[in-house]
Amino acid sequence: MNYLTCLRGRRLRRRRNLFGILIRGQKALRINDIRVRWNGMSSKLRYEYVKTRDVPGGLLMVAKEGEKPFMPTMRECNSIPLHYSDRVIDIGAYMGQYSIRCARFPVERVIAYEPTPLSYEVLTKTKLPNFNPINAAIVGNDEKNTVLHISSGFGVTNSTTLSNGTARSIMVPAINYFDAIKDATIVKIDVEGGEYSFHIEDNFPDSLRGLIIDFHPVTNYNWLKKAKEIIIEIEKNGFQPVISPDWSSGWTRAGSWIRDRDLPDTTNPMLEGKICCGCGKIIDSCGKSLCIDCWNRWSIRHRRGYKLAR
Repeated sequence: MNYLTCLRGRRLRRRRNLFGILIRGQKALRINDIRVRWNGMSSKLRYEYVKTRDVPGGLLMVAKEGEKPFMPTMRECNSIPLHYSDRVIDIGAYMGQYSIRCARFPVERVIAYEPTPLSYEVLTKTKLPNFNPINAAIVGNDEKNTVLHISSGFGVTNSTTLSNGTARSIMVPAINYFDAIKDATIVKIDVEGGEYSFHIEDNFPDSLRGLIIDFHPVTNYNWLKKAKEIIIEIEKNGFQPVISPDWSSGWTRAGSWIRDRDLPDTTNPMLEGKICCGCGKIIDSCGKSLCIDCWNRWSIRHRRGYKLAR
């Protein structure tokens, strides 16, 4: 995994891609500063463009001074094969590691729900026609707003469920889980304990073919019993486990499930070579393609299956 360095205090002539990131061949970069306000408070964060094996072309992520950005594991996400007709719902998208990967595949549509203002701000820097980040928390009721408990870090453990690491709380927009997933084909859930209130076990739309869930411990709640009950209902509804949680550590509580569904043929401007699959730029090609800037930035492995737009 390559983490690119900050370019400061130097006036360099470089090409810029759609994100405003400095490009120099396949190595890019600088760290940018953005400021976000909520509940009367102002927070300054720095983000850097990170190359990772799981996301073609890399992505923007928050970084602390002198530290690498936190990279969630993608083992369970990678276990569900994507199809061009997929409609992906990413609940707890964080910086978009999974949802941006899906959008660049490209699937038909990705909706990335992220309630944390800082994380959402970074998500909005990715401009693709099939990628729609929404600043909202998913809930199991009909509330229009809900409390989000903010941890002391950069949003990795923020949750609608109160925990010992909570530093403060804010109000954020809320969307009912059933409404959020009603025509999804793949749903990914990583919400730090909020998953137990979604009534996942009661909501399996007929279109749904893949589920990825990261189960989290919750203080003063029998979360393990509830997680196992959810899994029983998932498998009763025709889903087969791809990766089953083994509960041995915090890195193995996630699982993935899949069931057979028809996968129709589809087309869209990205598949037709009219829009770059990397940055959303208008191009003129045939089949899924990349503009010259994205082609140079993407690794050889990630470029497989894509054409270079001339």
